[in-house]
Amino acid sequence: MENKYTHDLHEILCLKTFGEAFEAYRVDDYDRMITEWAERELLSLNSSETLLILASLNLDKHPESDAIERYLHAYMHEKNMIIPDISTSSITWLRFKAWCLMQADSSTEIELRLHQIPAFHLSFGSRIVSNICWQLYGIYDELFDDWGPDYPSKASAMSEADILDFVKCRVKPFYRVLCSNDWAWVLARAV
Repeated sequence: MENKYTHDLHEILCLKTFGEAFEAYRVDDYDRMITEWAERELLSLNSSETLLILASLNLDKHPESDAIERYLHAYMHEKNMIIPDISTSSITWLRFKAWCLMQADSSTEIELRLHQIPAFHLSFGSRIVSNICWQLYGIYDELFDDWGPDYPSKASAMSEADILDFVKCRVKPFYRVLCSNDWAWVLARAV
């Protein structure tokens, strides 16, 4: 499901920052994400020599991480970009996780994705982000927590479509807030 989402450079940098801060949430294909982003930028007629080099590194079977980092930092310097802070990165990570929940097409996928969200957010930056994580974890707890034969999980009595609707209905308000740039800025700075 994650393959349908096309990240912009800011989002990739946020996910990378978040992954470096919290190893359990690290994704190993940042290099591929960066070179594919560079290719998309070239196709949309955004050209620079550094961008062209970054995109061309995707032609290698195993692009060299050091070269990608070097040209990425050169591109960021050209565009006056900085590495996002952990608070901003947390919001982006959470927005992406909410998007994945909204796009899920099976109850098994929803259960796995909800289970991967920590009950308490690991970042020390925002209590609001921690609260949203707690709310999303609460959906998992409400639906899939099974306490034995006398107390089966709520999901066991629901159809696949009902589970999908249940989760999407509860995730949508959070996703809307996380997608708003104004709200994202406020959430990242709320202590």
